[in-house]
Amino acid sequence: MTQSTTARVGRFHQGRLSEGRPQVLDAWRITTDDVLVATRVASLLGGHAQQNEGGGGLAHEVLTNRESVRVLMDGPGAVTARMVLWSSKGIIHDCDGSAFLSPQGKKGQPCGCHPRLEDKKLAAREGRGPMPSIDLTFRIAAAPMLGAFHFMTSSWQLTAQLSDLMEALERVGGPAACDLTTELVALTTKTGTNVCYRKPVVKVLGNPDIVAPDPPRTAAPVPDPKPSAPRRRSKSTYESTTPPTPSTAEPACSVSVDAATLRRAAQVLGTSDHQETVIAALSEAVARRQQTVELARLREHVGRIAAIARQALPDGDSSLT
Repeated sequence: MTQSTTARVGRFHQGRLSEGRPQVLDAWRITTDDVLVATRVASLLGGHAQQNEGGGGLAHEVLTNRESVRVLMDGPGAVTARMVLWSSKGIIHDCDGSAFLSPQGKKGQPCGCHPRLEDKKLAAREGRGPMPSIDLTFRIAAAPMLGAFHFMTSSWQLTAQLSDLMEALERVGGPAACDLTTELVALTTKTGTNVCYRKPVVKVLGNPDIVAPDPPRTAAPVPDPKPSAPRRRSKSTYESTTPPTPSTAEPACSVSVDAATLRRAAQVLGTSDHQETVIAALSEAVARRQQTVELARLREHVGRIAAIARQALPDGDSSLT
């Protein structure tokens, strides 16, 4: 596979360095050299832009609160996969699992790797064989104009699923909406030891024209003074509070702004400020009508919508600011 030549503005990570030690994270960490990109990522995925002290070589990082991020992958060409073995002198083996990719004099020749994945894993564990090196290139579905990001991993689990991933991307026949997830795995070893780790998972959803640009929110809910009140919005809650749209009219979204409604919406949606509440409400309403193009336009103007919401609130009400 050929490495994408698209300029990339940032990188996704499953971990970082903390006081010199590797730290596995429960949500995606994103690094970039562009502070404006970092700020926009934080507004979309949670967290805040800060100086990168966790490794990765780029100037800024965002520790998001998202385990899953909806992304756009431009077909099979967005995936680069190879098997690499390093030594103190650099790369000494570079193949695609069956034939050499480099050096040029050996390119295309059989590499001698075991055909079975389990045998490949054993050889790598013993230092006799190469490890996977997978590079995914994608854009964030909710803000594709930010540019391309990438994620690099040596996950054997993702390696085992590469064939299915490539076929799924090929079937879409163009840019594909996908969920990129850092999934928690908990297991007990044969010796009775409990082990937890995170594995990357890519789920291809389909054409972005018919897939909402954001997955369901998984952020921690806002504290609720009434314990019996729902923390997350269910389908029945949404349908019971939204007036039906006449079948003879064009689908439309209307917003009636008042402090009590916005407070309750924040509690039900699990959002922490008025802007997140507006974004989440618009996402849900537009997604139900499969108007993702319109949603992208609305997201660009969400600042204006939030400003209108603030003006509509009583001067003394700061609960959503």
